[in-house]
Amino acid sequence: MILNKSDSRALIDKILSMTTADEARVNLSGGRAGNTRFALNAITTSGDEDTLSITLRTAFGKRHASMSVNQTDDASLETLVEKTEEAARFAPEDSEYVPELGPQTYLPIKAFSRNTAGASARSRVKGTEAALRPARRNDLISAGFLEHDHSFSAVGNSNELFAHSESTNASFSNTIRTKDGKGSGWAGDSSRDIRKVDCGDAGKRAVWKSKHSADAQTLEPGIYPVILEPQAVADFMRFAAYAMSARTADEGRSFYSKKGGGNKLGEKVSGANITVRSQPTHPELLGFPFGGNGLPAQEIPWIENGILKNLYYDRYWAHKNNVEATGFPSNMVIEGGSGSVEDLIRGAEKAVLVTRLWYIRFVDPQTILMTGLTRDGTFLVENGKIKHAVKNFRFNESPMAVLNKVENMSKSVRVGGSLVPAMHASEFNFASLSDAV
Repeated sequence: MILNKSDSRALIDKILSMTTADEARVNLSGGRAGNTRFALNAITTSGDEDTLSITLRTAFGKRHASMSVNQTDDASLETLVEKTEEAARFAPEDSEYVPELGPQTYLPIKAFSRNTAGASARSRVKGTEAALRPARRNDLISAGFLEHDHSFSAVGNSNELFAHSESTNASFSNTIRTKDGKGSGWAGDSSRDIRKVDCGDAGKRAVWKSKHSADAQTLEPGIYPVILEPQAVADFMRFAAYAMSARTADEGRSFYSKKGGGNKLGEKVSGANITVRSQPTHPELLGFPFGGNGLPAQEIPWIENGILKNLYYDRYWAHKNNVEATGFPSNMVIEGGSGSVEDLIRGAEKAVLVTRLWYIRFVDPQTILMTGLTRDGTFLVENGKIKHAVKNFRFNESPMAVLNKVENMSKSVRVGGSLVPAMHASEFNFASLSDAV
């Protein structure tokens, strides 16, 4: 269900008028979404959903609780208020409770595309078929999905804060395998505007990787130069963003902690060619203008020419340290170069080319050491050309260590909610072989 700005305000005001709590906040979210899934070179399912969630948070002093419903009738709303207030009164006091925000000013972000909001099952079939045709022509097996949604979010509280926003998004993912299961390739695309999602091109790219990864040779595990394609960069580097909490840094629990106490703000944490920022107004990303508590999204430089410029502060930690709250990074933009993945390949004497990473888990949060697997197309590059496919690896590596060894980058492209380049780094630890394809 999509509630426009006036309907959202009316519903929020109605719920707030029913509560006797010292403070209250209402969050509304919902939307319409459609998906078409395919496997074995044929469409298997097509579905649409319409959702609405209403969440009320009430507080009596420092005691608070939250509950949700998905109905707007008076009886459901009355029950929501009654049960939430009852739970809040019996909750223990929260020593880190911060009062609700007052009215805020938000960035003028319009992350809405009529093309996506009006997309139909017929249009999804057209996009899906464009990707299936290359697989069928090459006698390969394709599976994946095309999804799109039109969603809204609204927040209002007893301190007269109110915000409303609508957004759209579309994404395509396509995995293609050889019939003997020895070769696998992946490609995808995404955009706020579904007409900009090129399913046919993604299908062709996945076909190439599937065919050329079928006869993978063994490359002994070790430390090699690496070319991470944009999807692999997004898979990996998001963990560096997750770790950028000012609180965990100040408490000595993260990579961004300084020996002896405090954090590394103002210090070099990566190569001088690395700049990472949040940019919710970037035309290829267009993030939500506010968070769940109503805190405005901001354009923030996190790392600038290798120097740590900011860490993210939740409202409690910001209040405790008398600084401005930033909230969690709204998105991740890594400034890249001007070329393509093919340019990085041509410039590499020797490297392992990685399509994407999978099943990534923390090994050591204080160094952001991660482990995971390469997947769906891993190749050896020699003298500027792809020589042959290699068997997949398990890796043990830190994104911050890699960011200190980046030699070159491609142009940044949209991957989900991020804008990232492909990266050519001098070292990457491929710790062991994996039987996965």
